[in-house]
Amino acid sequence: MTVNIIIPVFNRIKETKKIISNLRVQDTDEEIKILIIDDGSTDGTFEWLRSQEDLFFLRGNGKLLWGGAINLGINYIIKNHPKDKWILFINNDVEVKKDYINNLLKIANKNYPAAVGSVVKNKKKEIVSIGPRIDPSKLEVEEIYKKDLEFKNEIVFEDVDALSGRGVIYPLKSIIEVKGLNSKIFPHYYGDYSLSMKINKKGYKLMTSLEAIVFTDEDFKYVINQ
Repeated sequence: MTVNIIIPVFNRIKETKKIISNLRVQDTDEEIKILIIDDGSTDGTFEWLRSQEDLFFLRGNGKLLWGGAINLGINYIIKNHPKDKWILFINNDVEVKKDYINNLLKIANKNYPAAVGSVVKNKKKEIVSIGPRIDPSKLEVEEIYKKDLEFKNEIVFEDVDALSGRGVIYPLKSIIEVKGLNSKIFPHYYGDYSLSMKINKKGYKLMTSLEAIVFTDEDFKYVINQ
């Protein structure tokens, strides 16, 4: 079984090196293929990627943004590895532990062909996101997580309307079926939510693994409140 990982990047070479180092030491027996979409970085990212023999990378024109970069990666994987089972999107501004991919796959395999997202925590290990609820009629996005929300013995949360591109694994066949995301309508923000909602509309379940965690420095609560 192969997990194709797509990471869109623009500069932030230090963060890119960190997430790749995290992925290289994953405690899993599955094959991992890492595809970097470098959208015109000017900080040495391109030169560094050329020196890494275990990575695949494609270069954009600086105008792809998140949606265009993801679609470029999707099209490459569909063309070159159409029979692979999984595709994982993750950003370069997060960190993960060694059991991250195994924790995602544990839920993804058990609930196949569902799409499985990650819990987002800050560096203080506080939960800042498990997924959103979305009201299309009001165009409102509300983060589900509240401080008084408790999980006891659960390892999966199924009541989400969308999944974040910070760490989500899809069956490749679901991505092929919906023909990727609409990067013209969602070139950057909410492109990840849009893609997962398209897949959900086709009948694929969305859920979050409570054991698959990505850590971020971003002030996610501030972004949610904008």
